Amino acid sequence: MPMMKDCINACDLAHRTATEAAIHGMQQGGDLANWELVQLLLDTADITETAADFLLRSSRQYTSLLRVTAEIADKCADACEKLAPIDLRMKECAESCRRAATQCRKVL
Repeated sequence: MPMMKDCINACDLAHRTATEAAIHGMQQGGDLANWELVQLLLDTADITETAADFLLRSSRQYTSLLRVTAEIADKCADACEKLAPIDLRMKECAESCRRAATQCRKVL
């Protein structure tokens, strides 16, 4: 099913960019290393990875997880968008998280 494949790909990308953004933020310091932001980035990385795994193995529980994944990915995108004007990595993260949220909702 193409929608599921698109969702898996979007979640994989969000997992990678959120992880990279968390590491980048901690290395850069300042607003990029704000603990609430780093925690949200790591939460997003974990849940998008889990969502992709649920879809890959055709878990019957995927609908509940995708709802939560979309909500968290949107929160992460909102937070990253605030920093996007000053940091390209946060801009990339915002875009990939927003795409993951959209794709999760399409599968529902």
